[in-house]
Amino acid sequence: MHPHPRIAAIDLGSNSFHMLIAKATTRGYRIITRHRQKVRLADGLTPDLTLDDAAIERGIECLKDFAQRLAHYQPLQIRCVATATLRKAHNRKQILKRFERALGSPIDIISGMTEAGLIYQGATLELARPDSAMLVLDIGGASTEVIAGVGTEPHVLKSLDMGCVVWQNRFFADGMISAARFAAAVAAAAEQIRPLATTYQAHGWQTVCGASGTFRALQDCLRHYRADAMSAEFIRFCMEESIKQGSVDALPAIGVREDRIAVFCGGLAILVALTENLGIQTVDLAQGALREGLVNTMLNERKRSLA
Repeated sequence: MHPHPRIAAIDLGSNSFHMLIAKATTRGYRIITRHRQKVRLADGLTPDLTLDDAAIERGIECLKDFAQRLAHYQPLQIRCVATATLRKAHNRKQILKRFERALGSPIDIISGMTEAGLIYQGATLELARPDSAMLVLDIGGASTEVIAGVGTEPHVLKSLDMGCVVWQNRFFADGMISAARFAAAVAAAAEQIRPLATTYQAHGWQTVCGASGTFRALQDCLRHYRADAMSAEFIRFCMEESIKQGSVDALPAIGVREDRIAVFCGGLAILVALTENLGIQTVDLAQGALREGLVNTMLNERKRSLA
């Protein structure tokens, strides 16, 4: 058995598909290459929870590309997981067959709790100290994970039925931005968060980190405004500045990259609700997310099998 194999972790998210190929090392792993494609799978979820043909085809094209890259790097082990959109889709069995054929590997549809645990692992590998209480937020395309733990061990895990793609389509579908629309989006998110607030606040945290595209987009805004921290005040400021722009197409004026503008307001509204209802003061950008957690899990399983 090769002592330092290549492994691949693939995350079929509701907004983007991610692939990470890494090489195992004596101290953990070294990333060889990363690939991300905006598939916007959740865009294709109809009111009766059937995933439409256009979204399925976008997914297949992406997975064919991933398959070519896998053939080039030839990892010894591949693990691919799918999240909220495929959990919800009534036609997931048919989709899974087509996706597995395109990728050439099995795909697991994981539960929200499993997803939350993997996200926490990936987000805290670099940031956490063994005694540090952490809160990890991940605003995905169709679900939002909120996880509290100590060090790299998650203790309170929730996967909420809301995400940046779903919220964008619900409140900002025509690309127009207004105070009323943001207020409605924040209020709808708050309804899901408020019942959990006491539990999370009782757990407490020393550090909050964000592990998704919404937080990377806000990091771009921080650079644009030369601000120091992703504070609750700055997050609300970005909402107010977005409202001033009046249109999704105008969001580059506040530092949002073109490839992030399509779902920025949906994710931002959820984040405003999280900060307000959980009493979050500042958010750090996590160094990892679900796929890093998946790689870590694969390596730990490998160590146990070799012991």
